Amino acid sequence: MVKTISGFFVAILVLAGCAGGNRDLVSLGKQADAFVNAHNIDGFAGLLADDVVLKGPDGSMHRGKDSAKAWMASMQSGFHVDSRGYQQSGDTLSWVSTVRSESFASMGINPIRTNTMAVYAGDKIRYFEADLDQESAGKMRFLQFYGEVVNGGNIDAIDNYITEDMIEHQPLPPGTPKGAAGVKAYFKMIREAYPDLHGTPTMILADGDKVLIYATWEGTNKGKFMGKPASNKKVSWGVGDIIRLVNGKAVEHWGWGDAPVAVAETSGK
Repeated sequence: MVKTISGFFVAILVLAGCAGGNRDLVSLGKQADAFVNAHNIDGFAGLLADDVVLKGPDGSMHRGKDSAKAWMASMQSGFHVDSRGYQQSGDTLSWVSTVRSESFASMGINPIRTNTMAVYAGDKIRYFEADLDQESAGKMRFLQFYGEVVNGGNIDAIDNYITEDMIEHQPLPPGTPKGAAGVKAYFKMIREAYPDLHGTPTMILADGDKVLIYATWEGTNKGKFMGKPASNKKVSWGVGDIIRLVNGKAVEHWGWGDAPVAVAETSGK
């Protein structure tokens, strides 16, 4: 009798699993995209479980429906997603998305591409994550470097972006340390010469594990730089960099730059 009852419950669990696997999660995934593209936040939130966990492409984590809803609302300006390649396995749905938004455009990385996955409990999303593809992640990493190191002046943070043995292809003065140590020495020198240094990326391209960024750097020359005394003038110049990334860190670098020009000359004053 016990064996018969146990067998009965096993059969019920198997049938339940088969029923879950037969649910059309693809239609639910497409419905989520439709709500997002219509900027219908309440409709999107209605597809989420109350205890949903959502991981955004920026790495941010949001727990609970209200938090996930607030995050989606913050992304809505100019937001549009195109998805393809849906694959269902049991309660899990995975797909690839191309995402556009005004916030991504302001960073110069519009659009981004993500590998997306959702785990369902019934017809509600219990877990959702969108991970940047290799090229989008590379662009984002370079922008983080600009925000934290170039513009933020956090020289110690260079260790988070550059390997100790990074190969430098740009000609450097004799005696320059290799890898992260050399990059730290450079930024220490340029920060002393241009305390208000600020870089504005104008082009970001990626191909596989390589990322190219071209930016305009600007600053007031308050200290000696490359053997020249301080001019106390505000200047700007173009800077180009190509890096090859492995696990989020630069392992190779190519770079070039224009000669600094007084800002008054470039603005026509």
